[in-house]
Amino acid sequence: MPTTPTLRAVGAALVATLFSAVGDGCGARTGLLVPDVETSTDATADVDVPDVPDVVDRPIACVPGHFTLEARAADLLLVIDRSGSMDQGLSGMRGGTSKWSLMRSALATTLPRFQDRIHVGALFYPEDGAASRLAACAFSNVPIVDVAPAAGAVPTVLDVFNNTAPGGSTPTAAALLRAYTWLVRNANPARARYLVLATDGGPNCNTALDPTTCTCVNGNTGGCGGGPGGSPGSINCLDDVRTVSTIAQIASNAVTSIPTFVIGIAGDNNPAVVRTLNQMAAAGGRPNRTAAGEPTYFSATQEGDLERAFNAIQGTIARCTYIAATRPADTDVVTLAVNGMRVSRDTSRVNGWDWTDRAIGEITLFGAACPTSTVPLVDATVECNPDAR
Repeated sequence: MPTTPTLRAVGAALVATLFSAVGDGCGARTGLLVPDVETSTDATADVDVPDVPDVVDRPIACVPGHFTLEARAADLLLVIDRSGSMDQGLSGMRGGTSKWSLMRSALATTLPRFQDRIHVGALFYPEDGAASRLAACAFSNVPIVDVAPAAGAVPTVLDVFNNTAPGGSTPTAAALLRAYTWLVRNANPARARYLVLATDGGPNCNTALDPTTCTCVNGNTGGCGGGPGGSPGSINCLDDVRTVSTIAQIASNAVTSIPTFVIGIAGDNNPAVVRTLNQMAAAGGRPNRTAAGEPTYFSATQEGDLERAFNAIQGTIARCTYIAATRPADTDVVTLAVNGMRVSRDTSRVNGWDWTDRAIGEITLFGAACPTSTVPLVDATVECNPDAR
């Protein structure tokens, strides 16, 4: 098992925190301790741990006083399913408007609304023009994306829809790992970072699974059979465990954690996929909790659902993330008010505020604590213990 290399010093206090949290682990050396992406080809790159950017430019000791928090701009990397089933309609049949076209339309409508605060980029998976379903599974872990998040990048994202077509399998775990690797390698401490996964089916492509005993992506149990062109039946297995684990480690990595929103497109008729999408959304740390009983992922089963999902996600990012001028070790000394009303800390992140990146003092509002129409005024009062200063 490879060992995580020594990280570059970024300030004595932060280094102590990092070394207490990061140890040895198996997997591609990306700073994310997850298993290597397994395919039947040697396509997974061995990528060194990215240097941790120098973000320690704010006081580490507790600083008492009253502060108006600064709203934080964000980089949003879309991870978009381009598998063959995206060429079908929401009913799962060919004909009518495809999910691929609906996705493009939803993005064309919603992305420009928030471009003053959110820089959007995209990674499409599998690779365009793969010769077979097995080849489409070979999605290597290299720091490359189709469109890097940037101001004015929306037309470039939409052009990918115009110039490529759906085809191939659904290597979701590998795609998320590549997206994470790119974001870590291209970190901008001044901006928050998020992943949004939009997929129309269960993840697959794990050739380590047994096709005679696994749950198939179509919901059957065992007997997944071989794929077209002699590809192994294991690529038809639902790759739920590995994908959920990958998302969980991306969202909770001790050095660089990045939340993941999950949008599921027309998968609600398959209980196995629904269960997996729910687990993925919960693991990503940004589940959809707008109403009791709804799936924890953003479900798109009819026209208009995709637009509502992207609006909700971008609205949350644009209005709900702030930077504090102080990061006291004792979080109980912080009192937060949103538009003059006190808001309690909620570590479950359902309704209230929580630290989401303490290394740079990032605070995020959740649920009703974040207004849905305007960027709120957020004030923090800090009362330090004398010994904590």
